[in-house]
Amino acid sequence: MNKFISYSLIFSILLLFTACKKSFLDKNPLTQVSQSTFWKTQNDADLALAACYNFLCKGNNATGVSAAGAGWGGGYMFWETLTDNGYTVSTAANFSTISTGNIEPTIGGIQSDAYNFSYQAIAACNLLLVKIKEISLSDAVRNQYMAEARFIRAYHYFLLSQLYGDCVLTLKPLGFDEASTKLPRSPKKLVVDSILADLDFSAANLPNTGYTGHAVRGTALAYKAKVLLTNGRFQEASDAARLVMDEHKFSLAATYSSLFLKPGQNSNPEIMFSARYAPPAFYSPQDWLFSYLNNVNVLNYLVDDYECTDGLSIQTSPLYNPAKPYANRDLRLKMTVIVPGDWRGTTAATAFDPKAIAVPSGFLPRKGVDLSRFPTTYATQSDQDWVLMRYAEVLLMYAEAQNEVSGPDVTVYNAVNLVRTRPTVTLPVLPAGLSAAEMRNKIRHERRIEFALEGQRFFDLKRWRTDRTVIPTIKDPNNAFRTFPARDTIWPVPQAEIEIARSLNNTAFKQNPGY
Repeated sequence: MNKFISYSLIFSILLLFTACKKSFLDKNPLTQVSQSTFWKTQNDADLALAACYNFLCKGNNATGVSAAGAGWGGGYMFWETLTDNGYTVSTAANFSTISTGNIEPTIGGIQSDAYNFSYQAIAACNLLLVKIKEISLSDAVRNQYMAEARFIRAYHYFLLSQLYGDCVLTLKPLGFDEASTKLPRSPKKLVVDSILADLDFSAANLPNTGYTGHAVRGTALAYKAKVLLTNGRFQEASDAARLVMDEHKFSLAATYSSLFLKPGQNSNPEIMFSARYAPPAFYSPQDWLFSYLNNVNVLNYLVDDYECTDGLSIQTSPLYNPAKPYANRDLRLKMTVIVPGDWRGTTAATAFDPKAIAVPSGFLPRKGVDLSRFPTTYATQSDQDWVLMRYAEVLLMYAEAQNEVSGPDVTVYNAVNLVRTRPTVTLPVLPAGLSAAEMRNKIRHERRIEFALEGQRFFDLKRWRTDRTVIPTIKDPNNAFRTFPARDTIWPVPQAEIEIARSLNNTAFKQNPGY
């Protein structure tokens, strides 16, 4: 607990006043600036806000696996390895260990990074929210800065609430006083209420425009829908998603693959929030991680789940040919996955042979990997942003929530079919007459395919409470089945936090059950 307090007070100050690379918002946080001379001008506010956004990009400019930021920014794909979509033998952030069900309070890696790093980001946001009041700004401008900071705070609290359940809830900078060191973990419901309050403030004070790197009204509303959906508040989730749809500030990109590489990402009407990169000062390790190190393998469970072009599964479609298993398939398959024989680069000599390069699953990611950079090295400077929210998700969140409210009405069909029939996907529309349960399964399938390898599957399985049934069915390429202890529905708080809380006699700060 004291570790959290020290992060809140010290790291948030150091973050803003020590050397830092150029951010994706084209702002350079200050180098050795005194606290007494900062928080004076709007430029100071810009630098502080850029520092808050930079937490999305842990591991940028990485030159080693330990610094690659697995689980963050360009390393977000690692979350797929905790599901039936992906597999890794990499030790980065201990994803491989956690995927097998061996998670303990002392394991470290993403289990502690997700906790500590999120609280560092929250601390930086809390500091900005207090100090912005010292800068001479109009109320409207100040409220916009505060709205962005509150959105980022909500984003990190949402992650914490999904992983750990109850959270230490603090909305202002903390110190070393008795009250700060004795904070309990607040019930998850209170944390969710705080997240929604932050998102409502953000939606009311952010510009209602397209996304250009800063969160906008649509971004906040989309995350409001996601938080509500995750917490089973279906009518409210449907309403929030519908509002984004009705305000017409976003639309589906005509070309699916344009969402994941530059320059297609620039001014893309579908992208609503992303971790952004701008080489050479601020670049992503994405191509190096997934094209050189091959740190994420794609599992056959995902590959087999892509429909044929007639909209039927490979088990029922007459178009499926086991001798040519990747022909006549949903076009998103080849835009997402490298299958045997596909070029990894720009020439036939780069054709993928999984045995020759020891890829045990037989498949590699295509999505978000730039062919023009192959073969890559640790020095490869990737510029592609990692997309965290896009309009296709708003449509599918609306469909999911509305189906739970009223069943598969025409608006549910329309939302799903828009995703399935975009020009570069062109799948048939869903069959008429589906029941609510059948539509639920169709929507879940569509989410898996549409967002494959984007880091969504782990949180979807958790939200649907199917993680405990799906995970034990996974047989990894090493022939071992995964396990899923029931306690893993939420992760343990890092043991270091528990020990420090005990040393401070903070009896209100407790570990999650089962750990």
